[in-house]
Amino acid sequence: MNLVAHNGSLAALLDSWFFSLSISFYLLLTLMALIAIAAYGARQLSLSGALAAFLVGFSTTWILGFGALFTLLFFFIAAGVLGKLSKRIRGREMETMQAKGGRRDAMQVFANGLFALIGALLYAHRQEPAYLVMFAASVAEAASDTFAGDVGVLSRRDPVSIITGRPMKRGLSGAVSPLGLASGMLGALLIALTAWALLLPPVWGSLKEVGVIAAAAFFGCLIDSVLGATVQAHYWDEEREMLTEHSHKNGVPLRLERGIRWIDNDMVNLLSNASSSILACSLLAILT
Repeated sequence: MNLVAHNGSLAALLDSWFFSLSISFYLLLTLMALIAIAAYGARQLSLSGALAAFLVGFSTTWILGFGALFTLLFFFIAAGVLGKLSKRIRGREMETMQAKGGRRDAMQVFANGLFALIGALLYAHRQEPAYLVMFAASVAEAASDTFAGDVGVLSRRDPVSIITGRPMKRGLSGAVSPLGLASGMLGALLIALTAWALLLPPVWGSLKEVGVIAAAAFFGCLIDSVLGATVQAHYWDEEREMLTEHSHKNGVPLRLERGIRWIDNDMVNLLSNASSSILACSLLAILT
């Protein structure tokens, strides 16, 4: 299928050849299945996460082409490498506080990729550049949040609350550090540049879209921290005498210490990703 205009990139050249094949649909199904199986085998995704990633990856690539797939893969590979390095350096201490584990399940995949999928589906309905920007901003926000979290916890300086500025325990949602913020900006910019080079039509003729995508993505990363510090559910682990995002321990429910019970990490990710996607479309409309 591939509805995106040719922009002269390697991905666009691959699109021209691949989607001209009569069996491109089945080849893409096979390719995405192999990628999902590899991610499951590498323990990056659970079974449900692999199925969700297959759906998002196949749909966006079929509509937007290999530029979209390469953008998604760049984020996924970078996130996996950073996560493993961060865990190796910091040990497993953070897993006792953070609800997300090593393997991403379907909820985590959709929390970070639903609006990328929506952007692709909207583009299939109407070929507006704003929907490509929505796709890119969604992926960039997920990268920004991942970079900020996995690199930020390695900071030598203690993090502070994004709301009050008071010191917080390392790894808790809502805690920020200069290293984490800088890493979040870098993650947003890298995905914005990748999407601009591989996906966005050349007729725009400027780096304006990179700024829109990166700014919206980093804004979403900040929203993630604000929600994490205010409304995200945190529970009290009496045994360890610490706050945690886990609602249960050994099958026993923990006491809600702060936040709203149904707003967990996945909901925060979804809301912040939505804010980035919508903001990116709005900024593009204002600037064009």
